[in-house]
Amino acid sequence: MAAILIIEDEHALGTALSLAIHRLGHSAVLAASGAAALEKIKAQKFEAIVLDIGLPDVSGLEILEKIRKSGSKIPILIITAHAILDHTIMSQKLGVADYLIKPLDLQRFEEVISTLVTKSIQIAEPNEPATTSLIGASTNMHRVFLGIARACSGDMPVMLHGPCGTGKSLAARIIHTNSNRSNDSLRMIECATIHHLDSLQTSLADPTGTLVLEGLDTLDPALQAGLAEVIGQEKIQLPRLVATLQIDPREAEGKQQLRSDLFYAFSALSIEMPALRDRSEDIPALCRFFYGMQSSASPKFEMTAATLCSLQAYEWPGNVRELRHVIEHALAMSHGGPILPGHLPPHVSQALHTSGGKVVSGELDRVVARWLDSQLELTDEVEWQYDALLDQMEVAMLRHLLERFDQRPTRLAAALRMNRATLRQKLRRAGLSSES
Repeated sequence: MAAILIIEDEHALGTALSLAIHRLGHSAVLAASGAAALEKIKAQKFEAIVLDIGLPDVSGLEILEKIRKSGSKIPILIITAHAILDHTIMSQKLGVADYLIKPLDLQRFEEVISTLVTKSIQIAEPNEPATTSLIGASTNMHRVFLGIARACSGDMPVMLHGPCGTGKSLAARIIHTNSNRSNDSLRMIECATIHHLDSLQTSLADPTGTLVLEGLDTLDPALQAGLAEVIGQEKIQLPRLVATLQIDPREAEGKQQLRSDLFYAFSALSIEMPALRDRSEDIPALCRFFYGMQSSASPKFEMTAATLCSLQAYEWPGNVRELRHVIEHALAMSHGGPILPGHLPPHVSQALHTSGGKVVSGELDRVVARWLDSQLELTDEVEWQYDALLDQMEVAMLRHLLERFDQRPTRLAAALRMNRATLRQKLRRAGLSSES
């Protein structure tokens, strides 16, 4: 459970935000002014802050600046009634986690809060340092973080489903570590190894802690019936139940691999762990993380653009687990230098050539979409101009092309099959020509 400070002078809105935070299983503390907020920050540790810019005694941006000057990196969500360009830019410079405009969409507010307090959760065995974590900033992973946050705040059964290697067991550990049962044991059993009802009943006999049923669809149908019967008895105390599947629970039910009563018992909270190929934008962050696990002595991590393109073009049947092994292999081959395509296993390094450029095109779409979103959010709608956006993109493209051709426009024009005078004109207009 996280403590979250709400700095908001409108009592009705502050109360609504507090209720939303309580629904997520966290505690909320209200401050109606900047001065009161600073006093509460001195007196208590918070995991996140919700900050209104329009406060009665001081601008919320001044509060933000004071928090950052103190050295605090606490995630801060800005809320404001007016989307002002200068405010947005300053907020970004001061490291704001997100920025919402009033009137607030409470569902969106809950999603942002859940992401802020769960995206950096790490897993550690008792008395041992954390060694791994769920990493990702993609939309698919935001949904995972939101689901995990809800699971941590309650005691209901949880279903984690997704292909092998996507982190289902890791997510189960996170849920246990951050639940109200964290002081009790975490027990994980492979359902395929259970052949007798007595074994299953023994696992359920201890009502404390969390019991993870890995591969619930592999449990014998007769044993599934026994499990469903036990879960259905309200008077019996049970451990927190978390189940994992490698396929969608509805598909498992349709194929009669999972009993309908068990499907409904776990359907209150079902979290899909996405395949790595469906969140390829997270690969750079995952690579840096795995590098840090292997090379803690040096913070520097280098990978060529061609290497990253190969990693993002590969299908990753083994998902994140396979990526970790590939990075370990590449680090051993690179001997501390930049990771080149040749340092990857052959089947990975060749993926870029066999994909036909489809993955690279998809990555371009995602990058352009993020860039457009940022440009449009930072500009008033009346000032939007297609030609201006196109000019910015062309300048960036020409800059990279010039670098690739050693700042030699003649070679570049020949490679692009472009008239040299036309290229020189474009370079002058972009401020990239030595003549400008």
